[in-house]
Parts: sequence; structure tokens; C-alpha cells
Amino acid sequence: MNQVQFSKFSPITVSVKKNVRQLRLNAGYSMNEGARLLGVSRKQLEDIETMRNYGCHLDLELLAKMKVIYKTSLDELVGEIPEDYYSEFYVRPRKRLGSKSR
Repeated sequence: MNQVQFSKFSPITVSVKKNVRQLRLNAGYSMNEGARLLGVSRKQLEDIETMRNYGCHLDLELLAKMKVIYKTSLDELVGEIPEDYYSEFYVRPRKRLGSKSR
């Protein structure tokens, strides 16, 4: 995975976002139904599921709801992760995005 392309999110966050979208689709929920079940707006769910730089970060409460709604384990939601907890996989980049203010 090209970290420059996903400079706002850590690789683990990108992986979870991709898995969340796939779980919703596999469950047969539309974007509107998925948003209703999670208690967020459709726009917020779009931001949660997007891997682009403008999406939002995930929080523990949402992950817990997803675990229950999609009847999945957190291990399945997170996917394969490296044993080395100092790995870049766990680091949220702090790179500034966009143009600088004058």
C-alpha cells in the first residue's frame, strides 16, 4: 500500500475502512440503511468508508457498533496486522495536507 497516496490515514485505518465498506455491501445494506444502523448521517458513513485524504478517522464506539451490526469479530474487521507494534502500519501520519496559509 502506498503510504503517500493515503497520507492522512495509517495503513491499519485504511484496511479497516475497506473492510467496513465490504461488510456493509455483503450484508446487503444500502448506504442509507448502513448510516441509520450506525447512527450517523449518510455523508458521515461516506467519510468513514472512504480511503481518500478527506475521509474521517474511525473511533472505538463506531467499531463496536460495526462488530454487532455486521456480526463480525474485531479480528475480521481489522484483518491481518504485523506483530511488530513499532511498525509503520500503526502510525497515523501527521503530514500537513493542502496548501500553506500565508
